[in-house]
Amino acid sequence: MKSLRVALLGCGGIAARYRKIYARLAGVQVAVTVDVDESAARQARAESDASRWSSKIEDAFAPDIDAVVISTPNHLHREHAVAALQAGKHVLLQKPLAPTVRDAEAIVAAHGSAHRVLAIYMNLLDHPLFWDLKTLAGRGYFGRIGLASARLAHRGGLNWKAHQGFWRASLAKTGGGSFIMLGIHYLHLLHWILEDSVERVQAFASNFACPNLEGDDLTVAHLEFQKRTLAAVETSWCVQEEHFSLMGTEGAVHYRDLRHLEIWSENGPFEGRLLRLKGDGKPEIFDPLLPPEWDDAENPLNQHCQFVEALQLGRAPEVSAEQGLADLRIVEACYASAHSGKAVEVFRS
Repeated sequence: MKSLRVALLGCGGIAARYRKIYARLAGVQVAVTVDVDESAARQARAESDASRWSSKIEDAFAPDIDAVVISTPNHLHREHAVAALQAGKHVLLQKPLAPTVRDAEAIVAAHGSAHRVLAIYMNLLDHPLFWDLKTLAGRGYFGRIGLASARLAHRGGLNWKAHQGFWRASLAKTGGGSFIMLGIHYLHLLHWILEDSVERVQAFASNFACPNLEGDDLTVAHLEFQKRTLAAVETSWCVQEEHFSLMGTEGAVHYRDLRHLEIWSENGPFEGRLLRLKGDGKPEIFDPLLPPEWDDAENPLNQHCQFVEALQLGRAPEVSAEQGLADLRIVEACYASAHSGKAVEVFRS
């Protein structure tokens, strides 16, 4: 197995939830932890058994580094990902690919010239439930899926203030607001499960309760897929709930607040990673279904494990740069629709 020397670029925020995993992965050595916040870099070094820490971005692209795991704010993704690729490093980049399609296209172009792996980190794919749902949908257990819906909403934005420099409150630094930061999770998941592309969108967005944020704190996007499935994706930074639903001609599934699952199918039986359906289509395992921890190195579906395995075994990553760009085109179309009040066709290169 090929040994990999990894740099962690961006060690605070969301990275604090997964940085420990790199000390537990076989064949991996964290060479350096890098963050402009020295305390975050030092803490990450201790948790990942890194050789050193640094507050200098360029140290993540040193000659002894094979791969860079980037978890910096959206507006820095282009600068950091392009620099890493041009330095000959493989890259795992936190979603979204960039705050704008233009920046994302520049990253994809750099990837095309670098001949290195560029993967996008989507944490929902850590959860075996969604892999089972993809299998069920693909094998027709739900029949023809006509409706889908997803909601990812939390109230964190009520306490964020753009004027205090918090990047998630900034329109320019995030590329929008709640929809680009939260909605992109379920936009990607729907495309992945349905194996279909969004053709047209109509969206509504507003700043409802977070005047200190520059972007949307409420968005509802209606999506029309090429195979005529209709879906709604809702996001918020001022109200709280999460759910995911698929509804077909022969079955349906509803997953609420990361713990309650209702599922039925006219077809069966089914034996998956997590779910089992009896011959009559009724579930045997359905509650609770908590998602795995982000730093669970024993979870083979963990996207950090998957990234390392892709490099070690020479296979394609689960979420490619091109898929990340496609997701961002949908986000851009939804924002354009919300601004114009009209339906918008999704551009596909």
